[in-house]
Amino acid sequence: MYEVTKLENIPVIKITGEIDISNAYEMKQFIHENILNNGEKYCILDLSHLKYIDSSGLGILVGLHKSFKLQGGEIVLVNMNENIKNLLKLTSLDRVLNIKDTPKDAIDFLKN
Repeated sequence: MYEVTKLENIPVIKITGEIDISNAYEMKQFIHENILNNGEKYCILDLSHLKYIDSSGLGILVGLHKSFKLQGGEIVLVNMNENIKNLLKLTSLDRVLNIKDTPKDAIDFLKN
């Protein structure tokens, strides 16, 4: 479900499938244990293979955004399909979360 790579020394996590009530907490734990607890301040979530997200998944994204901010960092969402983009607009989370089109755009954002 999670594939972690690095792009210019910043972790990129590709999330596949769905984020819903059955696995949202597991995703949160994975990111905390493998990224935040390792002292990483920045992270890119590649959602190109994410098919569905429910309200618990959205809540986890907001919580991760806050966790990274508290450590002086940022988390950026990239490569979202139109349905997920529309959901974030509908819930006004597009105004709260860092959303970029591509990992390169995310890197540029994080470096400035």
